[in-house]
Amino acid sequence: MRVCKPSWVEHTSGDKKNKCPIYSISVHPDGTRLATGGLDHKVKIWSTLPILDPAAEKDDENHKLLCTMAAHTGPVLSVRWAHHGRFLATGSDDQVIMIWGIDPDGGGRLWGSDEVNVENWKALTRLVGHVADVVDLAWSRDDSMLASVGLDSKVWIWDGYSFERLRKLDLHQGFVKGVCWDPVGNFLATQSDDKTVKIWNTEDWTCVQTISKPFETSPQSTFFRRLSWSPDGAFVAASNAKNGPVFVAAVIDRDSWSSDISFVGHENTIQVAAFNPRLFFRKGDEPGRATASCMLALGANDFSISIWRNSLHKPPVVFKEVFGRDLLDLCWSNDGFNLYGSSADGSICAISFDPEEFPELAEPEATDVVLKEYGYKPQQRISRAASVNPIGQIANGFGPSTSSSTTVNVLQPRKGKAKSRRIDLANGSSNGNARSLQPPSADPFGGPIQSFGTSAQETTARMFQEAQSAFGSSSRQTNGDFGNSPRTGLKRKASLFADGEGDRAVRGRLMPTTQARQNEVVQVIRAPHILPISSGSTSSRILSVPQVQSVVRATQTDVKGGTAYLEAHNAVDAIAQNLVTFHKDGQSQWVEYLPSAVLSLAVTSSFSAVACEDGSVRVYSLGGRHLSNMKLASPCHDIQGNKDMLLIVTSDCQVRVIDTRKAKAVFPATSLSHLLDPPPSSSSTSAALVIKQCTVRPNGVPIIQTSEPAAYAYDPTLYEWTNISSAWWAESSPLTNDARGGPLAEIESAVASVSKGKKRSTEEWWNETVTMGHYETKLSACLLIESVEEYQHWLVQYVQYLGNEDFLARAEELVKDLVGPIYQPSTSTGWNPRIMGMQKREIAKQILGVLENTKKGGEVAREYASLLRSIEAESQRWQA
Repeated sequence: MRVCKPSWVEHTSGDKKNKCPIYSISVHPDGTRLATGGLDHKVKIWSTLPILDPAAEKDDENHKLLCTMAAHTGPVLSVRWAHHGRFLATGSDDQVIMIWGIDPDGGGRLWGSDEVNVENWKALTRLVGHVADVVDLAWSRDDSMLASVGLDSKVWIWDGYSFERLRKLDLHQGFVKGVCWDPVGNFLATQSDDKTVKIWNTEDWTCVQTISKPFETSPQSTFFRRLSWSPDGAFVAASNAKNGPVFVAAVIDRDSWSSDISFVGHENTIQVAAFNPRLFFRKGDEPGRATASCMLALGANDFSISIWRNSLHKPPVVFKEVFGRDLLDLCWSNDGFNLYGSSADGSICAISFDPEEFPELAEPEATDVVLKEYGYKPQQRISRAASVNPIGQIANGFGPSTSSSTTVNVLQPRKGKAKSRRIDLANGSSNGNARSLQPPSADPFGGPIQSFGTSAQETTARMFQEAQSAFGSSSRQTNGDFGNSPRTGLKRKASLFADGEGDRAVRGRLMPTTQARQNEVVQVIRAPHILPISSGSTSSRILSVPQVQSVVRATQTDVKGGTAYLEAHNAVDAIAQNLVTFHKDGQSQWVEYLPSAVLSLAVTSSFSAVACEDGSVRVYSLGGRHLSNMKLASPCHDIQGNKDMLLIVTSDCQVRVIDTRKAKAVFPATSLSHLLDPPPSSSSTSAALVIKQCTVRPNGVPIIQTSEPAAYAYDPTLYEWTNISSAWWAESSPLTNDARGGPLAEIESAVASVSKGKKRSTEEWWNETVTMGHYETKLSACLLIESVEEYQHWLVQYVQYLGNEDFLARAEELVKDLVGPIYQPSTSTGWNPRIMGMQKREIAKQILGVLENTKKGGEVAREYASLLRSIEAESQRWQA
């Protein structure tokens, strides 16, 4: 047996980096990672190897902190890995549940610090339902459901694949502070400050039993009431119970729901109970309900941990005063040999047992044998993993990683002087071209749920492989959709049912097509009939129009749980009907007949669109409803979609962006003709530039890349095109593209790839002027296209440069804009306290911390940090 308290596992807050409480702890099913949530609003993932192995801890090549996630805006009160290991669920004081998944191409430095994320766990979706702190979470044994409880006295049940709200349970009369699932799958148990434990039937969600006797005199002062269900399904261990004046953990029997047994010995309130996931059998016993015994760990406010066997009258071991403050959470590793705990004193402990100390520990298969006696059967349900069903933006607003790397690195524990540090896994698949006629890919998370007995290295490798397959290696989705990859996660779908009931599957008749068209050869039928340019057009320049092909297809993965594509079959005869079909998961959903040939298609997770030869553009819902039918003055040069936004570029150089959800234009039609004028430095006979690519951002900003090379984004507030990347910066700026993921990085890479190399100049202040100008252009571009992650990165780099090079006037201007007015003005100043969803003053705090550590910026940083503290103190005084 070994007890370890790694000092480097910590959550910190304040300028002095004081340790703050670690409210929750959870170990990954493969045992290699540990997740913690703290008062600092952060979720952290740690490697367990340096915790469990002293030799590995001393080797600096073994990473300790793997990832820090800072998307929550309140203390993180619960962290729970799904049993299959693909998702991490976190609940917070901010009333939100976040679902995280690993991004195999991610990683990099954390915002505002020198901390580096070895792994990158991205927020896939945020679950909104609670209206107060989310205190505890629990996944069902087959991960088909997630339960959450909170200080709003409600229990929410979420679908474990689509993450839709399934049911709200509201019979508790006090804060609900603990939840656990019956491993058989028949029941759910919740524990509340109303001094009851309620047992819910998972078939109809009725409350089948309320247990109150053990809790009649229990105090309400505990932060949690974490309870646990035994792995054989026979008992529920409930915390915060009392037997007269004695603090106990109550044992609730499954057969009768009686609570005649209790674990006695702690000197203060028991706050958490956690069963070892493995069963125990005496030597020679046949595995079964009658012969199984369980191990239970209890954590109490007397700062101690006790470990019990239900077949013994006293605990085999008690760890006294492990912590200096209340013990808040406990969890066992899946192998049954390691127990982890977290405390309000800001530390964790790891208790490791040797196999010789647990000679009766059974294999995972024995648990299945026992559960089958209750009629347990794993659910045969089609896995629709959330990370392959994104229908909205990523919840924390940070953009997706768009690294083009296709190699996944799996952490390989390092001991001694072994040479190999990592294992390279198979490459992920590419998403392909928007008009590719390849069949849609299968669900990468459709495999079986990870078993309890699978080896750590094997399950880690499989998790990365599945994530690589789900996230894909291509940084750009079809139809120019940067934000529609599985990395951008889910947004909860609104429910039409009061309690979330109802079948979400497609109802009614589909429109299957009987004609076999998969192998149809794509041929050019004819050149399009170009309509004369409208006399009202301000441009004489004509853009090319796609040729009329026999087949046109646009593919979009992750449309409401599957892969969808829109396909058009144009008739050879110009006066014959043309067929458009919408397919999802290989099945035709609806068809449409059009009088004009189809030139171009677009499909996103929200809509599909068809541009025709006669200048019409039709927009459809995913169910096939007609949303709009526009007749434009000229046929389309290109159409592209992203989320709800449809970009239309017509042959007369007009650009339109339509918000299909609101059925309105984002801005009036504008011309891009002048973007194609040859540069003034070129000869008078130079040909006009051409459009290399058209895309649209989820906020409705179109981006046009030209052959100059240059890229422009339309600013709807200025009603003008803004240069966001050009050969000038690529050739003149000392800054280099650091290959960070994001839409701006991809645009700059495309521009730089055709530039003529770096210019060298001896002009006075050349490097300083160009460097600062390039930084400022990057920041403006990030704001315009709403690339939050890139904005954060370049803002830190810019401030570091200004502070180190003593350009403090610019630094002070930047800080002033973020801090805003220092008094309450009588009239509006026009200052917006938020930028891209973030509080400017919170950004200012981060920036001042960066500036203070530069060569010249310390004095300015301290001055404005003091000013910010005064503003906050005054604001709190007025609020009080």
